[in-house]
Amino acid sequence: MIIWSGRGIFSILVLLLSVALFMSVLGNAYLQYAFSLSFFVAGVFSWVMGRKWNSDEGKTLVDKKTGQEFSVKPHHSIFWIKMQYWGPVFIILGLLVMFLMGQE
Repeated sequence: MIIWSGRGIFSILVLLLSVALFMSVLGNAYLQYAFSLSFFVAGVFSWVMGRKWNSDEGKTLVDKKTGQEFSVKPHHSIFWIKMQYWGPVFIILGLLVMFLMGQE
């Protein structure tokens, strides 16, 4: 089960779509490259778009009954971790896949 908030699911979707694309283009002979490239693409996407989407200052709302102001900020995450922090994780996973599968 994948738990996300906001647009965080797009990181997983980009990863899955890029795996499908690279597997169809590169085939089984270059399996390690297909997975590594997919992790790199998902990592760059997560970092760039996560920083953009989570950097919004949000909205300040006023409670009509109490007059108290509070701020609502966007939160785009996967498994309670902000989307941009998945970028380096995906890139590290891509490097691990490249080097570990390359030794076989």
